[in-house]
Amino acid sequence: MKKIAALFVNLCLAFVMVITLTACGGKEFKDIQEYIDAQKDQIDAAIKQQEGLGMTMEVKADGDTLVYRYIYATEMPINDETTAYFDEKLEETKSQFEAVIDEMKELIDVENPKVKLLYENPDGSVVYEHTYE
Repeated sequence: MKKIAALFVNLCLAFVMVITLTACGGKEFKDIQEYIDAQKDQIDAAIKQQEGLGMTMEVKADGDTLVYRYIYATEMPINDETTAYFDEKLEETKSQFEAVIDEMKELIDVENPKVKLLYENPDGSVVYEHTYE
């Protein structure tokens, strides 16, 4: 289980790095959806690269939150061990998500943007979720 979870944490980070933009000064986007739309080709390419790795994913806006949603192809356990493992691994990479939030503050006309990671089983049950603010 840990090997599979680690793979997806690493894929998540690689994906975060793919879709970050370089700030040119000023607010370039009125909301998070517009920010996502501007990167559609990059996002679609990154999602396609992950096909066949045991999950599907989507990137979407939910108000002031950029949501990375990962859906496992096979059921993952939902328990304290899984939660503790994700907590530990994502704490090690917290700065990556903070950098995305900093970029969003510069580029998007949103006061307090957030990044949410959502990992789900095929049946929609939540394996893990965390929101960076």
